[in-house]
Order: sequence, then structure tokens, then C-alpha cells
Amino acid sequence: MIDTIILSIPKTKTIKLDFMDDSLKPWDLQSRTNVYDKYVKNAPSKEIGQGTYYPRLTGFRRKGENGEWGSTIKIEFSAPKLLFQNNLDELTEDQFDNVVDVLRERMKKMGVGALTGIIADAKVMAVHYSKNIELTNGYTAEYVIGELNKVNLNKRFDLARARYMNDGQSLYAYTTAHSLVIYDKIADLTRGKKRSTDREQSDYQLSLLEALVSQKKQREILRIEVRLSQKQKINTLFEKLGYTKNPSFKDVFSEEKSKAVLQHYWDTMIDGNISFLFTPSLSAKDVLKQVLFMQPDIKPKEAIYRTGLVLASREGNGMRELRAMLKKRSNDRTWFRMAADARATGLALSEIQPREWCSQIKGILRDYRPFRVKNS
Repeated sequence: MIDTIILSIPKTKTIKLDFMDDSLKPWDLQSRTNVYDKYVKNAPSKEIGQGTYYPRLTGFRRKGENGEWGSTIKIEFSAPKLLFQNNLDELTEDQFDNVVDVLRERMKKMGVGALTGIIADAKVMAVHYSKNIELTNGYTAEYVIGELNKVNLNKRFDLARARYMNDGQSLYAYTTAHSLVIYDKIADLTRGKKRSTDREQSDYQLSLLEALVSQKKQREILRIEVRLSQKQKINTLFEKLGYTKNPSFKDVFSEEKSKAVLQHYWDTMIDGNISFLFTPSLSAKDVLKQVLFMQPDIKPKEAIYRTGLVLASREGNGMRELRAMLKKRSNDRTWFRMAADARATGLALSEIQPREWCSQIKGILRDYRPFRVKNS
């Protein structure tokens, strides 16, 4: 439903607790200009060593128009990681109070006190809505991302740049204001922090990966994220979808809003342009993808052979012309074996529904049930 949140709270609405515990780390000055000072606050080392997830706290001291200084605290965190230590499991709307309680407790351990109501009503500077889609019927996240890459993302949503990354396992379309990120969640967990989309991989989250990968049939999880990175973009989109602008933390923590945002991006990017997704005639690589999809355990050499056989059989006068071309280099036994392979491969390919993965995603976005690793 919801992943990363960035909140802003005036420092005057918080309580400094550093003086109560000598073990708490002080605010560290990170940068200074003529108009602001930037400080960071780190979590207790002993807590991090135990695998506990903490928010990132950043303090800003800014000079106003009248020359007076005002201070705010930025709180950035992954909501599901606060409760579950991972963001594979998804939250539900009725867990908002739990999230606020845990966040308040973790902030307290970092030396910053705040009332529950202050956190719940905090201004939202950025929000990431997300959904984990478990693909079935043999579809892989990499295959779906390859199909989605056929959409011209640069002409949708004023997204200025699009990147197809990590050997086809992630797709980014982004500006400084917002971004759409679609990636293979399982593959992302196997990368180092410098290359992964999720840079905060907890030990518990990595243990979930081991459980998923160790299963006889690896589960395929496609993750879709809409990242609203600026308050102005949040307001523009919320008004467009019929919601009030300048939302608070409790306002954005909503299954209805999460679903509406993700559905809006999906409908505009995919459903509105479905005819552009697939070429009228399949290329050699398109057929190869389908052969690999049809037979996940096939050897590369065999897959190339069957791809070439299908393509050669479809051109010109079909099988009769192909047999004439190979007559001098093969006997009847070899030819009949090749013809049988061509028929079997062609029949299997004809049963593939190229857009079924699209229906799977639409169904999950429509039903919007929370994904849980152990219960799904």
C-alpha cells in the first residue's frame, strides 16, 4: 500500500531528550550556507546492531524573510519496515496507529520526543505508494518488464527520462517531482546496496529472500512504485483524483488513495496504450522469449534451435519450402524429427496468451489485497 514517507514537523512541536541519556548521539552538523544549517541525527549503534529499523532524522535551521531563524525536523522512513522489518509484506489502513506508535518510540530512542497527534498530523513532503504483484502461470517479472519497456514512457506523465536497467530487471521513468518504478523485487534483493532499488536491506528482509529462493519454484514478484517526491506534485495529483491537497500523514495513509494513485499511473501508461505494446509480427527475439517462457527449463541451444525452426517454418512457402532447402543435407528421419519439433513448438506457442500478465496485474490492483510473504 504505502512504503516510504517523508514528514516535516516544526522543532517547536518536539521535545529534546538528549540531555536525559548520555548514550544518545547528538545532532551532527552536515552542511551550512548563508540561509540554513543542516543537521543529521543517527540511531543508537546498539539498536542498529540488533537489526532494528530506524527512521532518518534531518534537522533544518533556516533564516526567514524577517531575519529570524526557524527550525524543522524531516522524518524519513519506510512504514512497513517499522512494523515488519521488511517491505515485502504490505500494511493495511487499520495499522496506522501501530505505525505511529512505533515511529514515536523509535524517535524517542533517538532523542526526539513528539506527541502521537503531532506525528499523525505532520505535513507530508513525499510519499511512495507501492504494490507487490505475484505473477502466476509461468510469467516472470523480467518478461513483464521487457514487455512494458515497449511503451514510450518519455511521452507519458511529463516523465523526462526513462531507463531500462539491471539487465532488464527494472524500469525507471522519472523527473525530480515524481517517478514510476517497476522492478523485479526478488532479483533486487540479491543485488548489493549500491545497485539495488531498495538501498535499506535489513538482515530479516534478506532472510525472507533465502526462504523465497530456496523453494522448489521461485516466486515471481513484480513491484510497482509511484514516488511522489515533491509536495506540489502530491497536491496536483490529489486534486486531479478528487482528494484534498496538503494532506497530513494520516491522510496519505489510505488504501483508497494508494489504489487510486497506482491505478491512475497504470491506466494511463498501459491500458490507454495497449495497442502499442506488441508488434504486429513477432521478431526473432520475441519468439525466443515465448519459447523460454513456454519451457523454463529448456537449454539455450535447444531454445535457439526451436526459435529458428518456428521462424523458418512461417516464412515463404512454409514447411514445404524448408524441406526442399534442407533435402540435400538431411535424410527423411532427420526431417520428420524436425517437423515434429516445429509442430510441437508452434502448438505450444499458440496457447500462450501474450497479455494474460496484464490481466493478472489489473486484477491485483482492482482487488488490492495486502501481499504477505508467509500467507500468499
